Amino acid sequence: MKWGEDVEVIYSAKYGKKSRHWIGMEINLKTKKITYFHCGGPAKDIAFDIAKIQELAELIHALLLEAQSKEFKRENVIPFKVEKAESVCKTKIPSNCGLFVIKMLECTSLGVKNMAYIHDDYALDLRSKLTCEIFDQFMDKDFKEK
Repeated sequence: MKWGEDVEVIYSAKYGKKSRHWIGMEINLKTKKITYFHCGGPAKDIAFDIAKIQELAELIHALLLEAQSKEFKRENVIPFKVEKAESVCKTKIPSNCGLFVIKMLECTSLGVKNMAYIHDDYALDLRSKLTCEIFDQFMDKDFKEK
């Protein structure tokens, strides 16, 4: 398996220590770009957390260089860019950030652009649906693990 060829995109989440919010990341190995999804918190705390994502971008870059063949020229590698996702929903309720990140990454991975229904007014519905999906996936009709 080759990174950037067989695996082009990685979806991940990290917890922002300063903002105390979950941050979603779409790591595109082919375009060398990390798009982050952050849905709230004070600006100075978000800036600290984004700096940590930039450090991750440099680490991923270094790991990819290490995994390359001997013929590979390091000077040809373009460092990863870090950018904020467009139209990211904001939450006023801190406990919604993890749920929102999961749904934003799910939508992004499926190519869904309109994330208008990911906001505080629909959070309870999103939680209920996610709970049902997890239950259906792991439990049988007799309420025993599959």
